Amino acid sequence: MPRSATFLGLAALAASASASSHSFKRVPHNHARHLEHQAPEWKRTTNSGTAYFGFQNGTQNACGTHSSDEDMIVGLGSTIYGDLGTVSDVCFQHITMSLASDPSKSVDLTVVDACAQCGAEGNTYISPAAFKALNGGSLDAGELNVVWSFGSAPKPAVAAVSPAKAAAASTSTSEAAPSATTTSTTASSTASSTTSSTTSTKAAAPTTTSKASLTTSKKPATTTTKPAPTTSTAQPASTSSSEGWKLTDKLEGQAFLDFFHFDSGTGDNGGNANYVNGVQKGLAYTQGNQVVLAVDTADSVAARNSIRMVSDKTFNAAGQNLFIFDIAQMPAVCGTWPAVWFTGANWPTDGEIDVVEGVSLYNKNIYSIHTGSGCSIASSAVSALADVTIVEATGTNCDANSDPGACGFTDKSATSFGPGFNKAGGGVFALEFSTDGIKNWFFQAGSVPSDITARAPTPSKWGAPRMAIPVDQCSPEQHFKDIMMVVDTNLGGSFTEGVWSVDGAGGQATSCAKQTGFKTAKDYVLSQGHVFGDDAKWIMNGFYVFNK
Repeated sequence: MPRSATFLGLAALAASASASSHSFKRVPHNHARHLEHQAPEWKRTTNSGTAYFGFQNGTQNACGTHSSDEDMIVGLGSTIYGDLGTVSDVCFQHITMSLASDPSKSVDLTVVDACAQCGAEGNTYISPAAFKALNGGSLDAGELNVVWSFGSAPKPAVAAVSPAKAAAASTSTSEAAPSATTTSTTASSTASSTTSSTTSTKAAAPTTTSKASLTTSKKPATTTTKPAPTTSTAQPASTSSSEGWKLTDKLEGQAFLDFFHFDSGTGDNGGNANYVNGVQKGLAYTQGNQVVLAVDTADSVAARNSIRMVSDKTFNAAGQNLFIFDIAQMPAVCGTWPAVWFTGANWPTDGEIDVVEGVSLYNKNIYSIHTGSGCSIASSAVSALADVTIVEATGTNCDANSDPGACGFTDKSATSFGPGFNKAGGGVFALEFSTDGIKNWFFQAGSVPSDITARAPTPSKWGAPRMAIPVDQCSPEQHFKDIMMVVDTNLGGSFTEGVWSVDGAGGQATSCAKQTGFKTAKDYVLSQGHVFGDDAKWIMNGFYVFNK
C-alpha cells in the first residue's frame, strides 16, 4: 500500500527499492485507483521547474518501494503523479532531467514517489545521487532549475475493479471454490472461487476488466526440459510420525495439477503476466512424478502468458497443518517474480503467508506474513531468528494496511532462492500453520532430514525455524482464515521494477538493468520471450500436506 510523501525542509520521505527491501505487495481495495483521480492531460512532453533533493530515510514511498541515497530516483508533484494514495501509472517510468542552464548535464531517473509539497507542476525532488550528478558532485545549491521529460507519455489511470466486476471479467478455469469452513475443507461455491482468486491473490492492485489480446506460442504437453534432481520424491513409504503428523495430501504429478485451479487475467501489482490455464496452454505438465510450470516464450507480446494456481482447498490453524514443499528448480530469469504463498479471500484481514518469494536473480528467499490490525512481532522474537534478517528494521507491526512491507525476513543463505537455489540442486521448504503458531524451515538438497523423506515429519528435531511467529503476539486463528495455497510466476510488476536497477538486491550482485541493457523490466519481459525458457520454469518434486 503506497503512502504519500511529506516534506521535511528539502528532504522528502521517499524511496526506490533498496537491496534489503521488500514492500511490494498489494494495494488494498480502499486505496485502489478511481476514475475521479485520472492522470492529467499531457499537453506537453517537456516540463520545467525546480528540483530539490531528498534524503532517503527507509520509509515506504508512494509507488510502494524503498531506496537509498545512491539510487537515481525522482518524486513528482501531485498534479502529474495523480492520487497520492495510489500506485500511479507513472510509477517506475523513466524520465530524463537536465539543467536548464546546461542541457549537456543530464540524468536518467526512475519515478518512485509523489511530492506532496513540491509546489508548481514541474517541480520535483530527486535523490542526493541524482542531485550531485547534475550539480558537480555537490548538494550545496539546495535546488536546481531543470527541464525534464518522460521517455514515453504515461498511460491514463485505470478505474478500480470491484470484486463483483472482477469476478465477471476474470474467470477461473475451475468450478470448485474455497469454502468458509473453520478447518481444512474442499470448497464448492463457484462465485466465491472466482471472486477470491481474482481480488485477493496478490491482486488488489488496479487491473483492467478485459484480458489482453495477444498471440501465444502453445507448447505441447510433451515438452521436455533439463533433468532436475529430486530431493525427497521416490522415497520409502510413509512411516508413523512420532509427533502425530499424518499425510493428508500427496501432491505429485497429476495429483498436483488437480489440487489447484488456474486463475486468469492480468498480472497483479502492475505485472506484465497474462494468467492462463497452464494445462490448456502447455505451460503446466507432468514429467514423471514431477510437475513443470513454465512461462510462454513468444517473442514480442502485449502481456506474457504465465500461471497462477490457487488451491480449491482452504486451511485454518485449527486444522493443525504442516506443509512440505519439495522443489527441484524455481524461475531464475530477470523479470520473473515467482512465489509459493497462502492468502485468504479478504486481504489483508484474512492473512497472507509467503513461503517462497523473490524476483529476477535473487539468491536469498523472503519469508513474510501480512495481516489486518492486531498482529505484531516483538523485537525479542525477531532477535531470536538467527538465519534471517528482518527486511524493515522497524517493520514488526504486521498490519499491511499500515505497512505492507513489515514482518518480512530475508534468508541469509545465498542458495535459498533463484540461481543459487537451482545450482545447489533445489531444496525443501516447510511451513507449520497451526494453533502453535507459524514456522518456516528451509533445507538444501542433500541436507533434508530423513523424517521428511520418509514422510514421517518430526519438526521438533529440525532445529530453529527460519521464521517463527509467536502465538501470543499474532494469533494464527484470529489473523489467518480460510487461506488458499497459491503458486505463481508473475512477470515485471512493482517489486521487480523497484529493484531492476539496484546492485546487490536479494544477493544478486549485478542489477538486471546492467545485465540486460533494458531500462525497465516491462520492456524486457514483453520483448525478450526467448529468455523465458528452461530457466523460467518451476520444477516441483511434490507438495505434501500433513495434519494431526
